[in-house]
Amino acid sequence: MSKWTTGDWVQAYTDDGALVHGYLIAASAPIQTALLQVTHSDNRELMGKEIAVSDRGMKKLSENPRKSEQELRSLIDLALQIRDEEWFTELTNELRSGPKRARRRDDGQGFRPVNRLGSSDIR
Repeated sequence: MSKWTTGDWVQAYTDDGALVHGYLIAASAPIQTALLQVTHSDNRELMGKEIAVSDRGMKKLSENPRKSEQELRSLIDLALQIRDEEWFTELTNELRSGPKRARRRDDGQGFRPVNRLGSSDIR
């Protein structure tokens, strides 16, 4: 049985040495190469593409990494593109329940810039 399954989030290197992160589209036992949907890479041309990578040096990523708000929004876009309603719902619920962004208190005076010393007295 292969340690890789379709849908696993992995990190790998291409033959050209580019670091890629993504999820497995196709994996079979015994696996020597895997078809990977690239979500992040140090080579911008690979992002969003399907590529074949060797399983040598491929590393499984955490299944529940902490995601920033921007990462969640990007994954929501991806879920919409592939029409995965269940994943979309899971991601939007995670976005809604995440830490709330700090909101600026409106005291009727509007925005007042503050310098490094904490003073709003800018001259």
